[in-house]
Amino acid sequence: MPPEAPDAWVDVIHPANMSRLDPVYPAPPASTRRQRGPRWLLRLVLLILLPTTLVGTYFGLIAADRYMSEARFVVRKPNTPYRGPAQSLSIEEGPKGISSDDSYAVRDFLRSRDALRLLLDKADFRAAATRAHDDWLWLFPGYLNGRSDEDLYRLFQSLAVVDYDSSTGVTTLHVEAFEPDDAQRIATVLMQGGEELLNRLNDRARTDAVRVAEVEVERSQREAMLAQDRVTAFRSRESLIDPTLLSQTVLNTIAAMSLQLVETRAQLDVTMQASPNSPQIVLFRSRAAALQQQINRERAALAGDDRSLAPRIDEYERLMLKRSFAERSLLSALNLLEAARLDAQRQQAYLERVVEPRIADEARYPWRITWTLSTFLTGCSVFWLFRPRHAAAKT
Repeated sequence: MPPEAPDAWVDVIHPANMSRLDPVYPAPPASTRRQRGPRWLLRLVLLILLPTTLVGTYFGLIAADRYMSEARFVVRKPNTPYRGPAQSLSIEEGPKGISSDDSYAVRDFLRSRDALRLLLDKADFRAAATRAHDDWLWLFPGYLNGRSDEDLYRLFQSLAVVDYDSSTGVTTLHVEAFEPDDAQRIATVLMQGGEELLNRLNDRARTDAVRVAEVEVERSQREAMLAQDRVTAFRSRESLIDPTLLSQTVLNTIAAMSLQLVETRAQLDVTMQASPNSPQIVLFRSRAAALQQQINRERAALAGDDRSLAPRIDEYERLMLKRSFAERSLLSALNLLEAARLDAQRQQAYLERVVEPRIADEARYPWRITWTLSTFLTGCSVFWLFRPRHAAAKT
């Protein structure tokens, strides 16, 4: 049961401590307020006014204009036409007809020391790097950029940027210079250097692909000529153009004499049966004996001792077989050489320009207003972070 007295509720319900919700800070002493004024002014000068003034002075009076010339190109191979980025792609291959490996090679070359050497020879890059006038951040030679060739190479990497887009196969070259003519000339020379690099790669690939086929052709030619020389030596030694033709003639002669022998013996048999005492019997017998003797001599000349035609025919046929093999090997090597040349021709890559380097009519860099305003806003942000603690509490 609650207590009946009205004042008894005071012991049950305790009033809230309102001092915790609204803290009261004591006012700082007058001496502290007098010291805080100069500190606030010093932070304002150091964090906002001084950086903004320095940056504005640099970009407004000292910073040199930088002109940019842009060029775009693709590295393609003639074996497959380029069908654009809408074609199905793989990570390694890129768009059809685009040589990603050669594109990366050209990109690396355009930022290499070889490219700088090319610019020094053909674009007078060293003179172009000295046209920053009083801009000590970009001046070469200078205290910040150095004087050596390695320092010049780092400056070249800052002025030339190459970006390869693997989704489209397009390589973009950005070249900055302190004069618009210098930017265009440097970009043009770099593009020419990329084309020369591809030509050297094509020549090397073609040479490597064709070299083996050419060696095989030379070997086959030597073997074919050696086989032909052996055939010629045989004909000169044996005084025979073709022993197989001579053997065919001998065989025809043996066949004709064999036919005559058969006819003579038939006539002899008929005469002996009809007229046993006929004087033609002796004639027929003499003729048959002469034919048989001649046939035996022709057979001996065709296939007898070492002086017969058989060993000569065997040697000649082996020589002709070797020559035939050598000719076929030479023909196959020539076909391989032609195929290697055509394949090397199909594998050649070439640089196709999409955007030619142009002369800029106004400076792209530096961004004077942007950098000055960014410095001012950054100073204001830092000044706000380092404001007095009591001011933050009041807010």
